[in-house]
Amino acid sequence: MVRINSSNQPTGIHKSSSGKAKKTTAKSSSSDKVQVSDAAGLRERAKVMLSDMPDVRLDQIEGIRNALEQGTYAMNSKAISSHIVRNALSEHSWS
Repeated sequence: MVRINSSNQPTGIHKSSSGKAKKTTAKSSSSDKVQVSDAAGLRERAKVMLSDMPDVRLDQIEGIRNALEQGTYAMNSKAISSHIVRNALSEHSWS
């Protein structure tokens, strides 16, 4: 964490005993706030998010790609449009 004093000069990097930067805000006389995130913390969050993602089935992707290239891939346009509308409705807040 880099702290900036009232003269807009950085005062150093401060880390907790766990090695992660503490999330604090620095205040100046005009009540401005500055917060800088720790890059290692962001990497850890990205790793957790990636581990929660489902595995990619490369065999299915290759099969679809080959069928598209050969012109034999059959699409169900009604099912596709239904999924698009369902996803759009679930993302919109109707309150």
